[in-house]
Amino acid sequence: MVQSWLGIICPLTVWEVSLRTEAGQAGYSGSFMQHWVQHLLYYNAPEWVFILLYTSFGSLVVGSWFIVRPHPRT
Repeated sequence: MVQSWLGIICPLTVWEVSLRTEAGQAGYSGSFMQHWVQHLLYYNAPEWVFILLYTSFGSLVVGSWFIVRPHPRT
């Protein structure tokens, strides 16, 4: 936590990036958590995959209004 507040990268992360570079792999900038959380949150997929997901989710939301009709509060 102190490292985050001071903006210091963990020495193990620096070592990992150094070893990756020496092994011929691509290193990364920033912290270990930043690197992996970004990979979990942001996906590389074709545009049609996201269009399909958004359309499916939107259809489920609209469909739920017809299946489970909201009732006005009395």
